[in-house]
Amino acid sequence: MSVRTILIADDDAGLIRLLRTVLEPLAVPIHETYDATSALTMIQRSPPSLVILDINMPGGNGLSACEMLKTDKNMAQMPVIILSGRSDEATRNRCTQMGAHSVCKGPEALSEVKHLVVDLLALNQAAIAV
Repeated sequence: MSVRTILIADDDAGLIRLLRTVLEPLAVPIHETYDATSALTMIQRSPPSLVILDINMPGGNGLSACEMLKTDKNMAQMPVIILSGRSDEATRNRCTQMGAHSVCKGPEALSEVKHLVVDLLALNQAAIAV
């Protein structure tokens, strides 16, 4: 059984701290980075169990990074949560088409992300066990 890990890529250090606080009770190691290029490099070196990507970051955006992951046969099944300040239909549709989960930043975002992480890690673990 492999070690489960989470990668958070967001240029907002405060949001990363909040996500760490919310996800800490899950006892899953969390790695962080602040730009899309570093996120892709980290994923290539040591694929996490789940990725949380902000859309607007230096070095590219989360949607482009997600698209790169989803077109790589070795990474295509990796669960991805896209965080965005945008809640427009085009962004949500693009996330859905790529197989990513879209969460709009706001008061309910932390709770929504935590629930998604729990569900996605459970599904990922079940798929590994089969």
